[in-house]
Amino acid sequence: MTDPFKTLSLAKRPYLSEEEIGTAYRKLAGELHPDQAGGDANRFKELGEAAAILRDPARRLRALSGVEAGNITPPEAADLFLKVAQLLQETDSLVARHAATSNPLAKAVLAAPLKKLAATLGSLLGIVQGWHSSLDDRLSVMDASWPRHDPKEVAELADSFAYATRWESQLGERKLSLDCL
Repeated sequence: MTDPFKTLSLAKRPYLSEEEIGTAYRKLAGELHPDQAGGDANRFKELGEAAAILRDPARRLRALSGVEAGNITPPEAADLFLKVAQLLQETDSLVARHAATSNPLAKAVLAAPLKKLAATLGSLLGIVQGWHSSLDDRLSVMDASWPRHDPKEVAELADSFAYATRWESQLGERKLSLDCL
């Protein structure tokens, strides 16, 4: 893929607002849409891919640093890794048990563990959201001093965003599934 910043005609920086990305995308999408006169399906597809990369802080930072995803868990994520994995597994197991149970009494017996698990999920989700917020703060600081940067720090921040975003999504989905039971 070509440079997503260049594709959307945006400055190469760590922080871009959703509004900046959306405005640049809509302007070019109107010109390149295949249904428009002079539209170009391939460039339109590239435009969508570029916007997706720039909307994701981890992918945006990797595009800036030129470094692929690391294979080392960021220190902040290492502390949470086991907790998140165990809680996701426990949730999936309990939800499967609930779904397999047709007896109303058996479902009622599962109500208390489900409620407790939902509270635990909510607590851990709050921790991950707090971490994600601190990553946003670090991103703002990095953006303020851009282009002076440590490529290693950019790559580490990208990896941290990848973990925080994925966990926030996974925990949020599981919490919602428990809340709907």
